[in-house]
Amino acid sequence: MKLELYHGDILDLPVNVLICSANVSLNLSGGVGGELLLRFGPALQAELHRHLPEQGPRFAKPGDVVVTHPTNTPYKAVLHAVAIDAFYDSNVELITETVRRALRLAAHEGARSVALTALATGFGHLSIGHFAEGLRPVLEERLSPVEVVIVAVQSESAFAELRESFPEGTVIVPEVTPDFGVSAREE
Repeated sequence: MKLELYHGDILDLPVNVLICSANVSLNLSGGVGGELLLRFGPALQAELHRHLPEQGPRFAKPGDVVVTHPTNTPYKAVLHAVAIDAFYDSNVELITETVRRALRLAAHEGARSVALTALATGFGHLSIGHFAEGLRPVLEERLSPVEVVIVAVQSESAFAELRESFPEGTVIVPEVTPDFGVSAREE
């Protein structure tokens, strides 16, 4: 799989499948999840909550990946990856397991291009370096038809650490299109 690195809003990337961080309650309460809620409305939140067990405890487990098919988004699927525990802790092994599961599901959805947030590094307590350590072994696997994985972060410092962790990654930059939309191109 080809790795691309993006400094900007992950929701501006023209990809088939979006993989974003999720908490164990599957609440779209912040980060990319909060942006999804703002841009596309509450239907996605309702769909997510239907994945929780009917009987208590009503939580997803660390390592779970919940597939949603929101009809009002540009994605074939949005995958909500739970790479943290209830206290927002994570580790390299959990990142590897969760990303592997998410990319296999993206492949099952027929995705050729996937955008991935740096799981467990926002509200979670992992560094970008630890996220990269967890992601690296999965990138070496063949998960056809997935051809490209774009890791997107918004902060300047996170992007600098991402570039340092993946010197082999191709940096893409946002580009305004004639219809005033945003696309990405290689730097």
